[in-house]
Amino acid sequence: MKKLAVVGAWLIASLTAPTVHSQDVRPMDNDAQDIVVAQHLIDRHFEIWNERDKAMRVDKFPTVYTPDIFVSDYAEIASGYANVNRLIERVQTEHAGFAFTPDPVSWNHGLGRVTWGYGPKDNPNLVRGEDIFSIHDGKLASLRVFLNKN
Repeated sequence: MKKLAVVGAWLIASLTAPTVHSQDVRPMDNDAQDIVVAQHLIDRHFEIWNERDKAMRVDKFPTVYTPDIFVSDYAEIASGYANVNRLIERVQTEHAGFAFTPDPVSWNHGLGRVTWGYGPKDNPNLVRGEDIFSIHDGKLASLRVFLNKN
């Protein structure tokens, strides 16, 4: 019954909410500087994820990530430096000898996308995927990881 009441309230709110139209036109923010910053941060991001030395990796976090960095992958969601570092350690442990090889960044109105390969040196694209990311105050603020199904 409670679920039905929640659905009913949502339906009423949906039907009575004002209609939003795309009349609010904003200029694109896809200038070359945004792309350069995004590419630099993503390059540093993958350096961190490929770094096997925990101390060296953790030292780089504040230069690349916001303190409340948010990363979601196929298995979990991690927020903050300590939890993201544990996520990296899990990925590295599960795939010993693998490294990320990123492609160039795509940037669209404040959101970025980077496709990448992950695998051993003799098969660097064994796993393919992409990260959708955001930047806040000049640092990576969120990454959502998608794996391509082969």
